[in-house]
Amino acid sequence: MLAAARDLTGGVAPTRDDLRTVDLPPGSVPAGALRPGSELTSRLLSGPVRAGEPLTDARFLAPPAVPPGSLAYPFRVDDADITALLRVGDRINLYAADSTTAGAASQLARAVPVVALPTPRSATSGALIVVATTPEVATRLAQASANSRITVALTPDTG
Repeated sequence: MLAAARDLTGGVAPTRDDLRTVDLPPGSVPAGALRPGSELTSRLLSGPVRAGEPLTDARFLAPPAVPPGSLAYPFRVDDADITALLRVGDRINLYAADSTTAGAASQLARAVPVVALPTPRSATSGALIVVATTPEVATRLAQASANSRITVALTPDTG
């Protein structure tokens, strides 16, 4: 079966160099184990994977994670600790607070699903969150990201 050849970050598609083949005893092979030859270049890891960890279908975002008519939109929040509260599959509300307008905040989106929480690749501030949303919400997020601080709230229908 396939395993990670090195530590991998979430939210990325593994390359051939990221994978290796491992042999496990027949009774130890987990359900959904990915075999050599599995097409993974277009599938994103749902979270970080450790070197040597066997890969199963559960470690990847399912194609329905981003429904037809939606897109996966990454955005950065200033407070990286927020992502410690989140899991892939949670639904969040998104807000923009403009520091130039005293006390003004607006809701950008309601109950958008988190589809990936990539592990930081550098020492940049904040944290990246990837949500599945409509092109219209993605446009609002892009505008707000340029002019405001983005923050999130978990919704009551969080899984």
